Amino acid sequence: MPKRTTNGGGGTPKRNRSGKEAAVPSSPGSKRTLDFYFANRSLNDTPVDSTSGVRKLSQSKAENGNEKADEELARKLQAQFDTEYQLLNQSNLSSREIGHRSEYSTTPDATIYYTENYMPKILESDILAVDADGGEQQPPSSAEAATSKSTAAIFGSIAAIDFTVSSSEFDPNLYLAALKSFVRAPYFLLTHLFTQVAATRSRIKIVNGLTNFIRLLMLLDMSALGSAVWLSTNSIGPPYKALELGIGGSIISKALKSVSGISAPALKRLYDKHGDIGDVAFEAKVSVRTLVEPPHLSIKGVYDTLVQIALAKGNKSQDLKQKLVEKLLIRGRGEEVRYLTRTFVQHLRIGAVRTTMLTALARAFTFAAHGSDCPQDRLQKAEEIVRQCYARHPNYDDIVTALLASGVENLIESCPMTLHIPILPMLGSITKDMSEMLVRIGRENTEFACEFKYDGQRAQIHYDESGKISIFSRHLDLMTDKYPDIVDVLRSHRVISDSTRSFILEGEIVAIDEVTGALDSFQSLSNRGRKDVQIDSISVTVCLFAFDLMYLNGESLLELSFRRRRELLRGTFSPVPHKFAYAESIDATPLDQDAISSFFHSSIESKCEGIMVKLLDSVTVPAAGANKRTKSLLSTYTPDLRQESWLKVKKDYDSAADSVDLVPIGGWHGNGRKSNFWSPVLLAVRDPDTGVFQAVCKCMTGFTDAMYKETKAKYDEGTINVTRVKPADFETPLTPEFFWVPQEVWEIKFADVTLSPLYSAAQGIVSDRGLSIRFPRFIRRRDDKGVEEASTPAFLAELYRRQHARGTEDPVQEQAADDLYEQFY
Repeated sequence: MPKRTTNGGGGTPKRNRSGKEAAVPSSPGSKRTLDFYFANRSLNDTPVDSTSGVRKLSQSKAENGNEKADEELARKLQAQFDTEYQLLNQSNLSSREIGHRSEYSTTPDATIYYTENYMPKILESDILAVDADGGEQQPPSSAEAATSKSTAAIFGSIAAIDFTVSSSEFDPNLYLAALKSFVRAPYFLLTHLFTQVAATRSRIKIVNGLTNFIRLLMLLDMSALGSAVWLSTNSIGPPYKALELGIGGSIISKALKSVSGISAPALKRLYDKHGDIGDVAFEAKVSVRTLVEPPHLSIKGVYDTLVQIALAKGNKSQDLKQKLVEKLLIRGRGEEVRYLTRTFVQHLRIGAVRTTMLTALARAFTFAAHGSDCPQDRLQKAEEIVRQCYARHPNYDDIVTALLASGVENLIESCPMTLHIPILPMLGSITKDMSEMLVRIGRENTEFACEFKYDGQRAQIHYDESGKISIFSRHLDLMTDKYPDIVDVLRSHRVISDSTRSFILEGEIVAIDEVTGALDSFQSLSNRGRKDVQIDSISVTVCLFAFDLMYLNGESLLELSFRRRRELLRGTFSPVPHKFAYAESIDATPLDQDAISSFFHSSIESKCEGIMVKLLDSVTVPAAGANKRTKSLLSTYTPDLRQESWLKVKKDYDSAADSVDLVPIGGWHGNGRKSNFWSPVLLAVRDPDTGVFQAVCKCMTGFTDAMYKETKAKYDEGTINVTRVKPADFETPLTPEFFWVPQEVWEIKFADVTLSPLYSAAQGIVSDRGLSIRFPRFIRRRDDKGVEEASTPAFLAELYRRQHARGTEDPVQEQAADDLYEQFY
């Protein structure tokens, strides 16, 4: 933890009768300022800078080289002080209260002195040490000294940049002169962007902001581009690398108390006031002053330090993480502190989502190559190329490197689909029932496959010529260690044909009875361990049901029809009873309704969720509406898209149209025996274009006692998971007792979708009123989904349209029922 001193160890400096500050005795328990050393070295005749508190050297002495510059002297003296103090006290200063203050003060007198020597020292035995500014530990150069003296002017120049203007009006070259003194792009430049995009809900301005920032960074510091992209997207690496910061509320609160001197009660009051950990950190540190100005944070330096935090392992990892957090907070200035802290909890609240970032990257590199007046169709083509590349190779580092090397036009070739880097899965569209599925198929002679929709965990398996096997989840997490039995089956049971050198396979991992082969539920599968599972300790047997093949022997199969991909799949692998099998399926046309119905009921009896219907070949079908147009349904594999060539037909739940995947965003305390738990819970859909969570209902049914306890523990009051202040990215007409930080997805069943006089979710898509769902019931946590995969307003609107097309709703009764439902709660 960083060491601190105050004026004589108290809140107010001691003064003698003449009004001058008295010298501090050199006792073992005293805390001495730098003035003590200046006094003992006969520097009393040197004038003191009233702003910094550091005695000035005369210009002639400095020019003649007879004395060190003031900043160098301060650092040298402070290093001596550190050594003496450690010998005298043999204790950690950071555990002491600053000035014995029990309350946080916002007055200008609340001053804590830091120097470079206070920055935590990281041992190589702990982790590979990388300085917060990128690893360089050199004395300040004359250029850096000049930069320090002109900090206010430079930061003022940054603050004057408007990133959100139209790209045709933004000229990045205008700002390079003011920033040229920075060796590396300053983190303040990025936080200035965050401040601007967080202040608007306009997607156009958010895209403009990110685009223009990237254009400027390409000219200023290309080495920081990848770091800036990760920092802007609430992550520090792709999911399959499992770089989790692991910074809990305890580390953040301890770091804030250490860095700012704030007491625990005052910290809690600030959190109750703001409800956002970034705002709390900003106010806690706003009046802290430094004697020696810490080095500026750089974008790359911040990112490298966050990677250090994520890589910290072992018994002392929490201490190391806290030291690194403190190091960043000490160096942070103004808005940097706010967004550093939000980054620690991975909740930036700037409205920049994945699609926004990909759009910004495409536009920035297109403008760089063709000028800011390039036509719209060129921009749209570039955006599609970048989105396709990310769907096949979801790693910003690789994408940015390829863009810098070869531009947008050659991106697919320079950043191709690669083994052991998962591709984003293709998704299917939901249908209400069998009849709707047959209508959407469109033609009587259309051939399709019906497959069991297994109740397991979707898996993507990669295999290369060396025999290496990687298993990824549907949201790209690496889970090879979770399924060593699957790896063993593929390697030792001759499942893979001898001619196969490499492949990417997709299937469903399902819990089964080892003796009979009967399928078991997802709940049984969830009882398996998640990390470092040993084969001899496995208690839940699984089988891999393969249903698609996307890559084989160095060639992509994405552009092939499903019929051809299935042929290659069945020709490449050999089934092993109860261990590896093809998905149960039949081929049919819309005329085979009896066979399809029988197959559907067979899937339900086998404990499956229903069936998947997949077109064997691409077809053209009539489009909806009276315009007599047609549309193409492609049987190719399209990563990261929900296509109508894949249709889900699931078993009904009472009268429910289907289930939706909602994010819990708040809760109220219940009554009676539920008074200590959360009930009801406020649920929301997520707008993928803005990242905003739109409330759609309150839910209080379907919860078990165990669920009540787990939810209460997760969203306990006083933790960083809850707040009384509504976050800026929440849209809700209701105010729960506490809002929750979005971090999980719940599957919810319901009676129907209704126009709502209360909620604004999906407003403007089907009506000028929002949508809600009636009689929601909790089914399960979707551990296989992140909040980015929650149901969207557009999906909710589509459910309403289908319901409307069937003529099942009565708007008057719906409104009355909705009003009654809300009053009931």
